[in-house]
Amino acid sequence: MNEIPVTGISKKDTRNPCIGLCRFGGDGACLGCHRSKAEVKGWKRLSDAAKAAVNDRIRQGIQAGSAGKGASKRLRKLDRKIGKLEAKLAALRAERERAAGG
Repeated sequence: MNEIPVTGISKKDTRNPCIGLCRFGGDGACLGCHRSKAEVKGWKRLSDAAKAAVNDRIRQGIQAGSAGKGASKRLRKLDRKIGKLEAKLAALRAERERAAGG
């Protein structure tokens, strides 16, 4: 874990939580990292303490299962994409077998 000490006693997580799914839901939070538009836009200018606080809030929200409707919708969408990719992969494997085996 990439932790940077904020005080001499405790370590805080100040990593950027972006996972590359940058879309904002109706509540103004990113569907990927759950930050507000202001937090995303000003991340580099936030203090280490503020970054750690945002990461703590995100972590607690995920652990509490409060990611909500946006997260479950995103999971359903990802499941559909995975299904399509698995079907395509199966077709490609069958084509490869035909080409290799005759």
